[in-house]
Amino acid sequence: MSQNKTSRTYIGLTIGPIIETISQAKETGELWASSYLFSYIIKNIIKKLLDKNKTEGDNTLKDRFIVPSVENEKIFTEPHEVGLFHDRFIFESNEYDFELVNHAIYDVKKDIVAAIKEISHYKGDIFNDEILTSIDDFLKIYYLEVPVDTNGKKDYNNIILQVNKCLDALELKENLPSEKGEENNYLLDILSNRALKNGDFKTHFLSKDAYGNKGKEGNFPSLLKIALGETNNKDFPCSDDEIAKTILAGDLVKAQEYVAVVQVDGDFIGNVIKSFKINENGTNIYGNYKCFSNKLLSYSKRSNEIIKDYNGFTVYAGGDDLLFIAPIINKNCNKETFNRNIFELIDSLSSLFEEKFKCYKSKPTTSFGVAMVHHKFPLYYALDESRELLFEKAKKYKYKGLAKNAIAFKVIKSSGQSFETVVGKDTTSYKQFTSLFTNILYNSKKDSNSNDFLKAVHFKLLKDKTILNKIGKDKVLLENYFRNNFNEEIHKCEPIKGYIENLVTFIHEIYYDMEHEDIQNDICINQIYTYLRFIKFMDEKIK
Repeated sequence: MSQNKTSRTYIGLTIGPIIETISQAKETGELWASSYLFSYIIKNIIKKLLDKNKTEGDNTLKDRFIVPSVENEKIFTEPHEVGLFHDRFIFESNEYDFELVNHAIYDVKKDIVAAIKEISHYKGDIFNDEILTSIDDFLKIYYLEVPVDTNGKKDYNNIILQVNKCLDALELKENLPSEKGEENNYLLDILSNRALKNGDFKTHFLSKDAYGNKGKEGNFPSLLKIALGETNNKDFPCSDDEIAKTILAGDLVKAQEYVAVVQVDGDFIGNVIKSFKINENGTNIYGNYKCFSNKLLSYSKRSNEIIKDYNGFTVYAGGDDLLFIAPIINKNCNKETFNRNIFELIDSLSSLFEEKFKCYKSKPTTSFGVAMVHHKFPLYYALDESRELLFEKAKKYKYKGLAKNAIAFKVIKSSGQSFETVVGKDTTSYKQFTSLFTNILYNSKKDSNSNDFLKAVHFKLLKDKTILNKIGKDKVLLENYFRNNFNEEIHKCEPIKGYIENLVTFIHEIYYDMEHEDIQNDICINQIYTYLRFIKFMDEKIK
């Protein structure tokens, strides 16, 4: 490959419609399959491209890939359980590569046709054209070739930015379905719960690709099973009805019948990419890009491991994006260092990301959209909620000159009532909140008096918001307020005494974090009220 070219061409490919597809999922198996399908297609297009490149006697394509990382062949051969491939790829093109992409896409579609026929037991070639037409009409696979001047100024020589800009424009294009394609959607049929539960899922092509030739053992966990932290317990009853009879009748709290549907996205990744330059001497021109792609892949793999260890269920882990479902609390953990609740899990994933990308000047972070819903809540609705929380709340968070790096969480009760807030992960008040939540949920000395105290205190604070707005920044005055208002004997005994001490610190930190104008607008007291309402609700006994 020549190293002295000042202008190079790059091929970029994008696939969809991902959001529209996963939004139709009604159960976890459908959600996983709907997401994994797109990763499967991208992976196999790349694999066929690499194989065709070798056949042509070139064998340089692996070195010309920008994103994703394809250097390690195990990414194509080993089962990874979740989709690790993002919805786009970019590589430097040589002569005939554009034509090879077209052939690779067609070959992957033919393989899917054969897989659909095997699952659906269609015989002979009679359905081939009809199924292929249906796939063509449903999938949005667009690709193009883009020239990039490697000696260009500013961002014009940045490969990822320039190609992605063109792919963004291509994604606005709409497919016009053929008459035959509108009759049946064979892809959606094989992603449906019926297909996943017909007893043949071990032989399903997505299952074998993700879990190895033997396929996945057992069913995908229900939302109730995830809520109870029993995601990976093979001996746990499969039927939700059985679980309700044997488990929910026990001494459990509300947190154990709710799940967190979480969507994650990297912040300031664009700033990282903007810093990538083509080396002036023409050597190792893709060093920055390859290092970046490798870090993304490493983050995706490790994230899945952390989520799985927490008894969560990863749907997708590709690039800087994550989608997973997890319990609110993890009562099954015995290690002190283990993540005990959803916020500790979020902190672990945040720390992992920041550690992976700490070498970059812009210091990228992550933002989270977390919809906490009852296990009987419609899954597709929870997905929409978590996506909106991420992109409309968390990604738009601003605090003292800082932006993003936030968690937007919303609790939707079984009654349909809801409450929500947005919090910066670097604020002291957030750390105090997570500490308070953990201490209350895991306090072995807890009794009915503790629950009554939690029920009363957040209403009392809301009622006295004018007083608190005046004294919130003065810890001594706050201590006096609690001493005067909670002065019965029960308030002087543990664990309530400890709760009050933690509450004073917690409230003081919120007022200290916020600017003066926020206090006037009751933002502080509303934040306190939401936090305490959340803790109280999740700590209530299941009736």
